Amino acid sequence: MTKVQPSMCLKVKKGTFFMPETDRVYFRNNAGSFRMEGPMIQQWIEKLIPMLNGSHSMESLTDGLPNPYRERLYEIIDTLYQNGFLLDVSQVRPHDLREQVVGAFASQIEYLESFVASPAYHFQQFRQKKVLAIGEGTMVTGLVSAMLQSGLADVSVFLTGPKKTNVHRLSELETAARKIDSDVSVNIFVEKESFSWAEEIDSYDAVLYVSQEGKVEELQSIMNQCLEKKKGFLPAMILGDYGIAGPYIDEASDKAWESAWRSLPHHMKSGSPSLNASSPAQSMLSTILVFELFKKMTGIKEPHQTNHVYLMNLETLEGRWHPFKPHPLATKSISTEKMNPGGEGSTQKKDQNEWLYYFSELTASPLGIFHHWEEKDLEQLPLSQCAVQVVHVRTQQLNPEIIAGGRTHEEARREAALMGVEAYVKPLKRDILQSFDPHAEEPQTVSENTFHIGAGETRTEACLRALQKAVENVWMMQDHHKVKKARKITLNKIEDEHCRYYWQVLKTMDKEPELAISEDGFGFPVVWVKTLNSKWRGTIALDQTLAVREALLLLVMEQQNHGLPSAYSFLSCSQLYFENESPDVFDLPSMEAEDNQKLLRSAVAQLEKRRNKPSFVKISMDPFERDGMIELYGVWVDKEESQ
Repeated sequence: MTKVQPSMCLKVKKGTFFMPETDRVYFRNNAGSFRMEGPMIQQWIEKLIPMLNGSHSMESLTDGLPNPYRERLYEIIDTLYQNGFLLDVSQVRPHDLREQVVGAFASQIEYLESFVASPAYHFQQFRQKKVLAIGEGTMVTGLVSAMLQSGLADVSVFLTGPKKTNVHRLSELETAARKIDSDVSVNIFVEKESFSWAEEIDSYDAVLYVSQEGKVEELQSIMNQCLEKKKGFLPAMILGDYGIAGPYIDEASDKAWESAWRSLPHHMKSGSPSLNASSPAQSMLSTILVFELFKKMTGIKEPHQTNHVYLMNLETLEGRWHPFKPHPLATKSISTEKMNPGGEGSTQKKDQNEWLYYFSELTASPLGIFHHWEEKDLEQLPLSQCAVQVVHVRTQQLNPEIIAGGRTHEEARREAALMGVEAYVKPLKRDILQSFDPHAEEPQTVSENTFHIGAGETRTEACLRALQKAVENVWMMQDHHKVKKARKITLNKIEDEHCRYYWQVLKTMDKEPELAISEDGFGFPVVWVKTLNSKWRGTIALDQTLAVREALLLLVMEQQNHGLPSAYSFLSCSQLYFENESPDVFDLPSMEAEDNQKLLRSAVAQLEKRRNKPSFVKISMDPFERDGMIELYGVWVDKEESQ
């Protein structure tokens, strides 16, 4: 539906650039770009653009035109208008800016024209804002200079270190600014004996803070007072070899800075304060800070005002905005809800492209949850492999790298991503357990060692992964130096595609293992494998097919990597006891993701059959709950008392 009306007086926004191409025209301005296609579109645009100067209403432009021409004209103009390239002059709000001010700050007003309907009016509103700059040294001097250049008329600066700041330079900046804008004033304040940040910031609309010595505690103190007083707050500081600016803090984003700080890589925070950061670097950070405030106060909406920070390498002066996720220890949003694994919940699988893209988002920033998630230089035959390295949620140091394998690249990347999420959440077990209902019995009986977390695309997958960990943990703690009773097996009909592929690979490598099967204390299958010059080594799973699949996968990975990656492990047994040396012929049915719900019900029933009670809880925590892409579940298994 067209938004252009006959009464509109439209003009092309300043900063608009257009270029004819073959059968189309390319448009670009500060807000974005697009291409317009159509028959004779170049001729239409060349004739039309000069007429869109705000002096003609649409009614007068189309007066006397035949209907087909009028409709075509409305169609072209409506496309330009809806893409943000035209301004309706009839709706522009009046302003009281002097002509000298409009001329001096023409570029700022031109920039605003790409985003807001009344650019001069919004600029006038910005000029009237009261902003306090806090800091010391050359960095605060650069900040005041940027504030004056942005068009702010009333600038106040609080010096946290007067002796480190060239006050005379601040006076020179004021004198120079008054030559083109007589309304300018720069007010300088210093710390007094009876001093509180609450009183200092009370009369201002927003506060800008800079520190070239990385004064984190001072920043947090001022930020907390700004939040209490409902003032906008934008910080920038030098940290070792890096500069950081943002994010914008207000009531709606009160945890943003702490989330960013907790997500910042350890090596960036641990560097010594840099007293020799170049003046250009400090000025660039200050300018970025003021520009963000300018956009915020003039109503320009951009994605990196709250959930992004600007990181700059002080040596190369390279910098860009980086996204970060809400940090669970900053938002303190961890909660749990006891769930019936067979009840209602998320069983709908996600779009695979969107789901895998989500994990790339977790890796895209230096503040991301994953440091890397990629194939690197790992061998990709016969198994596809993917490496993931996770940032420790508490220390921000790097955890050991995890290598996952799979039959396809997608399968390997998927498994690595889920293992990465589980590794990220694992150090938060204590916090998760503390979120339990204090009136329930579980907090007194569940320990971190017996509580296991699974991540999945669906609720069922997450519960299965958690339960697999719980069963595996109990089995690993058993005494495996004792002789185990098992029965040898030989595979006959292999319907499971994964097992069939792994078996063929091992056969090609001439590494076919001997196989045996036993049960653990819960009654779940344990598959044992033995190759030339090795002991019997076992894996456990909730199903026979899955146990064989895991055992064969581990053997292939061991051969491919000349050793087993640290994320995987066999459990060795000194000796297995076989009542019958002749192997049983074993058919291996297929096991697919569609069978997960049936498998979960069967595993729970098996535990209950042996008088064990599994309890499941849904874990809700940032950032996964907000993103809605990952299901997190925890489980523990209690031994039921005999009646």
